[in-house]
Amino acid sequence: MKKHALLVGAFALGALALVVTTVLWLSGNSLFRKQTLAVIHFQGGVAGLYVGAPVTFRGVPVGQVEDIGIEVNDRSLEARIPVRIRINPDSVRFGNADGAAAAPPLPTLVQRGLRARLVAQSFVTGQKLVDLDFVEEAPPPPQASGGRYPEIPAVRDRFDALFDQVAQLPLRETIEDVRSTLHTLNDTLAETRDTVVSARQALDAVAKQVNGLAGEGQRTLGAATAAMEELRVGAATSLANVNKLLEASRQTVDAAQPELQATLAGARAAAEAAQQAMSRVGELAEPGAPLRGDLDAAVRDLSQAARGLREFSELIEEQPNAVIFGRRRQ
Repeated sequence: MKKHALLVGAFALGALALVVTTVLWLSGNSLFRKQTLAVIHFQGGVAGLYVGAPVTFRGVPVGQVEDIGIEVNDRSLEARIPVRIRINPDSVRFGNADGAAAAPPLPTLVQRGLRARLVAQSFVTGQKLVDLDFVEEAPPPPQASGGRYPEIPAVRDRFDALFDQVAQLPLRETIEDVRSTLHTLNDTLAETRDTVVSARQALDAVAKQVNGLAGEGQRTLGAATAAMEELRVGAATSLANVNKLLEASRQTVDAAQPELQATLAGARAAAEAAQQAMSRVGELAEPGAPLRGDLDAAVRDLSQAARGLREFSELIEEQPNAVIFGRRRQ
């Protein structure tokens, strides 16, 4: 009986040791490490955040999410979502060049700009985590509400503003506009397709006409080429004849050159003689010249004779028989 009781006691002690070992293994020795609890109040939704989600500091794991709740103000019905996190202080070492230093309390870090934000772990799964960081020129933290845990203020993620702007976009109207534009584009493409078919048919007809014109043009070009060849032969023959004529003319000019020179000399002498004669005539016609008076008398006599002839012609016109009977006296 005593032996049986001893076995039961040993079995109970072994089971207890196994349970303690399992608890220590599952907790990762967290029971013997100092940990800090804090709360974060998020104003917006926390979709994707879950209990057990990691808490990081610039991407380095420093804790995990312990609890997610909801707080609603009974007067304003304003809802906040408190998220309790557990931070392992041993994950962060404080110090400077002089050596290690004691970790400051969490409220001091909050006063120096420690803030929390929701960050997406994966855009595929939509899961999120809590990331801690020091924010420059961060707004002052809210006054302590006397809660059970110190509070870390929450800030919006850098992409939240972008998501809000995207959410405010009139996506439905935009989609309708795009759909209407696509319908219009489809109709335009159909009309363009018909126009292209008509243009292709017209181009085929024009191509046939161009082919016919090309054949006629080739025949015309052949005839023109033959005519140009004949013209070239005729022009070559004419050019040869002109060359012969020029050569004969040059020979004739060379042969007649002495006679032409003599003729030119005679013409020059005649011109000089004529010039001398004109000079003499000019001298004779000058006022006071010896023959100027004789010339004036001769001119007067010629004038009188011309006047007499004019009177006689007038008499003949009036009395044609005056040539026979003489002038009748009146």
